[in-house]
Amino acid sequence: MKHLILIGPPGAGKSTISDLLIARIPLAVIASGKRLRQEIAARSQIGREIGLIVEQGHFAPDTLMDRLMRSWLAEVPASQGFLLDGFPRTRPQALALEVMLADIRRPLDAVISLEISADEAVRRMSGRRICTGGGESFTLHIDDADAVARCCARGGQLTQRDDDAPEVILERLRVYAHETVPLIDFYRDRGILVTINAHGPAAEVVARVIAAI
Repeated sequence: MKHLILIGPPGAGKSTISDLLIARIPLAVIASGKRLRQEIAARSQIGREIGLIVEQGHFAPDTLMDRLMRSWLAEVPASQGFLLDGFPRTRPQALALEVMLADIRRPLDAVISLEISADEAVRRMSGRRICTGGGESFTLHIDDADAVARCCARGGQLTQRDDDAPEVILERLRVYAHETVPLIDFYRDRGILVTINAHGPAAEVVARVIAAI
């Protein structure tokens, strides 16, 4: 049973790597970004509170994330490991998480840090599209001709997330560098940091993760 965190800049492929990783290791995934987007789409009270913040490329406030993370962790059975994707993002959040995990006696085994260049992050995210309509939606890159054709063949439409606009991407990268990069030193000091080169095909990246942990 593993208790893991997956961190990395926007565009590093955290969701993709997470999906591939749990296919090999049975973990409960708590993807904070995905869960927040679901709240926004549902126009819940929390969703309305954070919708504008996220659209502008900023992160949800720590007080809100602390409350949500406690409830999400409580949903994971004691017999199952977990993978946190998108939380913590800052040192204060990391300190708060330590308290949460100490309370439930589930210490971290490793923090996986995906590393990617800013140029590659912008290329990946600015070209990211969501195929909607004609079935279950899926994410693709605009340069992937086969995926685009598959979307069109089923009558789907390509849409772009508001936070994938180039100007918002640059803001997200700036915020990440300012707030989240210090987590690398924080977890290195804890002796549980695992650094992974996130360039290249996702299958190769997840193989590096598995070999490292």
